[in-house]
Amino acid sequence: MGGLRRHGVKVGSVFDLLGDAENDLTAALGFTLNRCPALLSAFLMRACPAVASPDRSDVGVALEVRGPQGRTDLEVSWPGNLIVVEAKRAWLLPTVGQLGKYAGRVRAWGGGALVTLSQASQALAQVQLPSQVDGVPVVHLAWRDVLADIDAVKAESLGTQHQWLREFRTYLRRVIRIKSVADSWTYCVSVSSDRPGDGGSRTFRQFVTEEKIYFHPYGTSGWPADPPNFLAFRWGSAVRAIHRVMHADVIGSLSDRWPDIPVTADTARPHAIYRLGPQLPPHEPIPNGAQYRASRLWVLLDQLLVSSTLAEAVASTKSLYP
Repeated sequence: MGGLRRHGVKVGSVFDLLGDAENDLTAALGFTLNRCPALLSAFLMRACPAVASPDRSDVGVALEVRGPQGRTDLEVSWPGNLIVVEAKRAWLLPTVGQLGKYAGRVRAWGGGALVTLSQASQALAQVQLPSQVDGVPVVHLAWRDVLADIDAVKAESLGTQHQWLREFRTYLRRVIRIKSVADSWTYCVSVSSDRPGDGGSRTFRQFVTEEKIYFHPYGTSGWPADPPNFLAFRWGSAVRAIHRVMHADVIGSLSDRWPDIPVTADTARPHAIYRLGPQLPPHEPIPNGAQYRASRLWVLLDQLLVSSTLAEAVASTKSLYP
């Protein structure tokens, strides 16, 4: 148990002392942009690619700026330009109404952009966000873009700048993971032999069993907004397969990834996409033990593995986490 710990959790970076809420993440980003000119330049190139890079001495970075229309998360400014950043930790995106509150502030500076920053993909942002609000450009960046820029500029950043980049990278990779890899909560879903949009070359079940892919609508009807660590799939009145989620993303439409899937109201909307790891034991079916139909259930992985039925695993999970 060597090293520094806080509340029993290892402190891997100085930024871990802040916490892992959205304001903490934004504060860590603002601090690092202010201390590392190379990362700041890379950020500005993504946020305002058509604007010439300003002189470093002209750039100001401000956190939680209050104004008549509310408080912004992060602002980066230089003569004639203002970038307002609205940051989220998960796949969420700010609303158009929220962005509209700050459009006037950007126009008052003469130029700039409204930047959204979250784990959402460009495909999802294109579906849910306009290209501009009240004449101000809207630019979406993913946290993985920031990680890519950190890796790109580390080599040219020396001394304390290199250290801050390393600290922020460690912190950012932990926080945007959302769940610890040790989290054993498992999302148990039913997969049918129907085909998405009533067409295409694969059934929902074939996507899981043959392609190791699962997807579901995003942001509606109680589907999870954050990716689970494990997925359990059932059909034929039993749990038939359990997999760890290796990668998760959100796309705007299933046909963006699989052109053979018909475009319908159900398929042409944002979907969470999961790439699955190898099937985990047991390889024998675990009977449902109750009527679940298409119900979606959360169950602890260890309880699922040691129970004789899914119903027993659900009950024991509830006894541990009532």
